Amino acid sequence: MSFLTAIIPSFIDVDKEYMKLCVQSLRNSGFGGDIIVVANGTKDMGPFRDCKGITKAITTKRQGQCNAVNVGARLIEGDCKYIFVINSDMYFAPGWDKHLKDYMETGEDGRRRFIYQCFSPNLVEPVNNNGSAAPFHKLDAGFTLEEFNKEKVDEFITVYKPSKKTVEAGFNLPFIMDVELWRTIEGYDEAYDPWGSNSDTDLQTKVNLAGVIPMRLRDVLVYHFSNKSGTFDGFHQEDWTRNFEYYRKKFGYTRDDEPGVDVWYNKKIILPDKLTYHPDWENKYA
Repeated sequence: MSFLTAIIPSFIDVDKEYMKLCVQSLRNSGFGGDIIVVANGTKDMGPFRDCKGITKAITTKRQGQCNAVNVGARLIEGDCKYIFVINSDMYFAPGWDKHLKDYMETGEDGRRRFIYQCFSPNLVEPVNNNGSAAPFHKLDAGFTLEEFNKEKVDEFITVYKPSKKTVEAGFNLPFIMDVELWRTIEGYDEAYDPWGSNSDTDLQTKVNLAGVIPMRLRDVLVYHFSNKSGTFDGFHQEDWTRNFEYYRKKFGYTRDDEPGVDVWYNKKIILPDKLTYHPDWENKYA
């Protein structure tokens, strides 16, 4: 998939071993596009030296996932039409993408393209992950690399058969987004760095403002160890609160302010009567 570029931000001092597994598993699954790894908050290129499969590896002195993904997105080349934003603590089992072809079509220019401008695979997460959200599968296959049961994950994803409903509105990482849509919404808002809490909800809101409903593919599965970026170590509550209030000032409300708002299933993400972001947003995103 040369038209698809993977971007993996990495807080390398914490997650380098997960990142190596992520890249290796993605390549072993047959992914042929570019893989760009951006390690943020470091100048040390050492952890990349024994990680085969990376197309480009760079570091940024500034720490923050938002900045790292934006930097990676600016490095895409050639005829890339989509970016694939991945967390480094994810594992791609053989055949994870076997149903992706079901969500493609041939455009008027004769080129293959996805039928959705923004969509996410569904996640499989360990049972001892307290932060797992409702849409995701739970599997007792390990919260850490030491606990990881690769064979169990591979078997689960290989034999998984979804219900008749394979697509639903929803947003989570990893996600695939049309490059032009990414540029329209101007990527991540780096004001949420250095720890990035609420930045994904911000990005999701901007996607909705652009008139695009993000979708979740329930028959495309990725294993997620979860919480390995350093953000969830219990020392950044002040940053979380700051970011939560920043979102409220930017849009006029938060996901906790309004009944029925559900970021996981993309419900009531936009409340135009309370929107404070870009008064002319209808024209901006037309």
